[in-house]
Amino acid sequence: KGDPLASRTEIQLPVGWTWEDEWDIDLSRAVDEDGFEYCVEATIGGYGPVEKTYHLCRRRRWVRNRRLVDSTKQKKHDKTSDKKEAKKMGEMKEGWEYAPLFNLKFHLEERTMDLVRRRRWHRKMVAETLGAPCFFSLQVEDEDDKENIESNLTAPRMFLTFDKPYKYQLRCYIYQARDLLAGDESGLSDPYARVSFLTNSMVTEQVKKSLCPCWDQTLIFEELDIYGDPRVIEAQPPNITIEIYDHDKFGANEFLGRCVAQPMVKLDPADARMPVLQWYEIKRNNDHGGELLAAFELFLLNGADLPFLPPKKGSLYLVPNGIRPVMQRTGIEVLCWGVRNMKKFQLSSVTSPSIEFECGGHVLESKIIKNTKKNPNFEEPILFFDVMLPREELYMPPMNVRIKDHREFGRKPTVGIHVIKSLEKFRCNPLMPGEDEQTEVQGAIMPVNGPSGGEHVVEMPDSGGKGQAEAAEAEADLDWWSKYYASGDPKDKDKCAKYLKKGMDKLKIYDTELEKAEGHGDFADFCHSFNFSRGKDEEDEESNIVGELKGGFRVYPLPPDPNEPVPKKMFSSLPPPDPEECTIRIYVINASDLQPADSNGKADPYIEIELGKKKINDRDDYVPNTTDPVFGRMFELNAVLPVMKDLTIRLKDYDIISSDDLIGETVIDLENRYLSKQRATCGIPKTYSIAGINQWRDSQKPKEILEMYCRKNNIIGPLFHGNNSVKVGSRVYNISDFESQNRSKKDYPNDGPIDERLALHVLNTFPIVKEHIESRPLFNPVQPNVEQGRIQMFVDIFPTSLGPPGPPFKIEPRRAKEYVLRCIIWNTVDVKLDETSLVGESMSDIYVKGWVSGIDEKQKTDVHYRSLDGEGNFNWRFVFPFEFIPEEQQMVIKKKEHFWSLDETVQHLQPIIMMQIWDNDIFNPDDFLGTLSLNLNAMPKPAKSSSKCQLDRLPDFNPQVELVSLFDQKRLKGYWPVYGEQVGENGEKTGQRELTGKIEMELELVTKAEAEERPSGQGQEEPNMNPKLDPPKRPETSFFWLASPWKSFKHIIWRNYKWWIIGFIVLVLVLLLLFLFIYSLPGDISGKIIGN
Repeated sequence: KGDPLASRTEIQLPVGWTWEDEWDIDLSRAVDEDGFEYCVEATIGGYGPVEKTYHLCRRRRWVRNRRLVDSTKQKKHDKTSDKKEAKKMGEMKEGWEYAPLFNLKFHLEERTMDLVRRRRWHRKMVAETLGAPCFFSLQVEDEDDKENIESNLTAPRMFLTFDKPYKYQLRCYIYQARDLLAGDESGLSDPYARVSFLTNSMVTEQVKKSLCPCWDQTLIFEELDIYGDPRVIEAQPPNITIEIYDHDKFGANEFLGRCVAQPMVKLDPADARMPVLQWYEIKRNNDHGGELLAAFELFLLNGADLPFLPPKKGSLYLVPNGIRPVMQRTGIEVLCWGVRNMKKFQLSSVTSPSIEFECGGHVLESKIIKNTKKNPNFEEPILFFDVMLPREELYMPPMNVRIKDHREFGRKPTVGIHVIKSLEKFRCNPLMPGEDEQTEVQGAIMPVNGPSGGEHVVEMPDSGGKGQAEAAEAEADLDWWSKYYASGDPKDKDKCAKYLKKGMDKLKIYDTELEKAEGHGDFADFCHSFNFSRGKDEEDEESNIVGELKGGFRVYPLPPDPNEPVPKKMFSSLPPPDPEECTIRIYVINASDLQPADSNGKADPYIEIELGKKKINDRDDYVPNTTDPVFGRMFELNAVLPVMKDLTIRLKDYDIISSDDLIGETVIDLENRYLSKQRATCGIPKTYSIAGINQWRDSQKPKEILEMYCRKNNIIGPLFHGNNSVKVGSRVYNISDFESQNRSKKDYPNDGPIDERLALHVLNTFPIVKEHIESRPLFNPVQPNVEQGRIQMFVDIFPTSLGPPGPPFKIEPRRAKEYVLRCIIWNTVDVKLDETSLVGESMSDIYVKGWVSGIDEKQKTDVHYRSLDGEGNFNWRFVFPFEFIPEEQQMVIKKKEHFWSLDETVQHLQPIIMMQIWDNDIFNPDDFLGTLSLNLNAMPKPAKSSSKCQLDRLPDFNPQVELVSLFDQKRLKGYWPVYGEQVGENGEKTGQRELTGKIEMELELVTKAEAEERPSGQGQEEPNMNPKLDPPKRPETSFFWLASPWKSFKHIIWRNYKWWIIGFIVLVLVLLLLFLFIYSLPGDISGKIIGN
């Protein structure tokens, strides 16, 4: 309350007490990082941990541990305790156990509530003969007593006794630990190790604020009593348990983990073997808690002299030489490039951080970034360690990285930490002076040198320009998708036949992310990403990652003599740390195997792109009812690297009522691609074209890229000799090494200048990123380890300082063209007669049905009734409109799966036309006679006459048959065979095909525009033209008997039963005359009699 108080250094301990450690600030309360709490007036109170401008007072608490070593009260207490202990030991010697009741748990000390007690008697039993059983052998003579004996049967207690114990000494060499768990809220720990062996334990000293403590301490257990044969102890030594704790001034120390080890047992102290330091895994429950580097020795005290004690540092023993690692002078170059994605700390943004690096007890701190929102890079990114480190990598100490934020009033809180367990992957050979320039490119593919160049070649243009125009016209039918299909699955070669025929450029399609492809190494050749963590490792927390460091390390040995020259720095020719404005182009090709998001087992995916604070939503262009969408979308936006470095591509499911569901997302680090020496900003093609589908799109030309690559990699060159030869390093490249001398402008009208083409060919021999497509897995934060599908895409990065980029690729999906198929059914010949008429004649009522496979609309001709010879006459036109993609030779079908579906489902099918011949029935279902399937892309030529039309005209029966495309021929007319399944004598189908008829038809394929210019009606309807179809001239026998009774009588009954009908009429007349004669005969006879 503002009263005078003595300084903490003036505080005197009472008699019998001693200090255990130094004064420390109490940070366990609501205080700031320096331990202060603030208020307006000390007499009023109301202290708070945040300093305000109106605060006038502050205070903090200092604490220090003390230990009682001598006290009169303690002695009296000890005497009382000794009496109680003696009484307790006397009771224990009697062997009684106490409990309130017999069915309750027994205990050793008698209590006031105890009513019963018990004790056990035992007696030593020695075998009189060898081989006697160690358990009682009870024989039961009466079966009635068997149950009672089994209930009372107990095994005797067995004891293992030794003659005497052996004396041992245990030496524990605790060197260091790494990657321990964080015990404090700051993300650090104050670790110490407790070593337990049998009934003894010792602890090491505490190491303040570290996750990788280096104790370098030897713990010695004197005169340990161990029972048993020493040879057995040597073969199976007892375990040593090492427990790691985080020291807390208030409350119990926090357990960080434990490990178990076994000592090297030496029955002879003069044994020359030396224990080796080993890494022991520390575990807390089933979680990994770090590693401990230690070794252990167990000496048998048999009177011989033990090895000398280790050297001491103060009151502590160090790890002796011979066991501790051998040290050497080592140089560590640290590239502290910048910090990224820093989260808030104590509700404030981290805007002015600095990085602290600690290795082997040496600490270096970087400069302070002024404002991470404007430039998160360090102005002076290079730091250098000159330290003594272990020669063997096994003992190499970790690199501890801490990030601190510099705030107002001098506050520097630790925001996060990162521990690099091993620097082995950063080891390299030192670069001595004079070795900075390379003569060869590492990883380059060397061509076979042709004759030396040095000439200037002038390409003459085509004289008439006709050949160049023809080549340009031929390339006009090609698009970017032709290049894509030519570079991918061989099954898609039908979609890019023209492109393959021309032998044009292909691109590389990776089945994984670009950075994880072979040879790219995550693009970490310039710098790596190290995640900062903060706080305790709690299981219920999703992530304790608070940011990341962009940096790198180079570790190499230094000369032992400090006077010798040190190697040249490895980190040289660094790019400027200033932010760079770039144009980003994201090409999203397609996605595959997406996780269904709708109840129908499909999804309606669309693309969402996020870069920094910029977001592009492509919701209006969603692809309905599919898990394998084809997007063909290109997005372009501007960004400032490295401020906006993480590009996120999401796929979402379109929903009308509810919110859109996230299918999956992927994140691309654009900065790594921008800084990589592999030039992952824009993949280079194989040839340099100034026009066409492979037109150069980079902001730099090949010669500029080659010069920049050589400058970044310290390569001599390039030196051009004329325009057909260049020297890079010690290698000379000629244009003849890569291109044929017969290459002409006529065949390749889009070729650029020779020197640019040569530079591009040289670049393709270097280990830089080529033109490509990457396949990235998609993940959902709800199921972080389950892949939700894959997306094919690529990204181009164009720094604006290098100039404007070239035109982008046109990757829009191929659009279908509208076609109309006109099919005129003229006649059918030799159709199978499937029915028998009432008069016993074989006949069929023939009609033809046709449709395009995938389209539900089916069309059919009228019926040719009573075909007696298998011939049918129709003169009938089918009209089938459909959509077709000529480049892919596939038909596009759009239709709703259900009547309640909102969107149409798109299918890509082969254009197959189906023709079937049927027999018409009135009261029964129509009978199927035969079918014909024709693929419009590859269909057999028709026969000119019906006699030549056999089943060998179809590719199913004759693979050698000549096939043509209706899209090329436009019109075909002739006979095609129709087949059906053969039926045996017993009426069962045999599974073999037979010829069941022939159909004469004409197929004509026209575009929608041509169909509108030359219209034609369906069947024989108007407009009946192109060509006009007259009614068929069918025989008089072709009619429907139920609608034409007179024709039925004339052509069926009279034709077959004419003489029977005439005979029947004559017979009726004769019988009628005879009847009349007989009927009138009696009257005539009577009249004559009477009249006479």
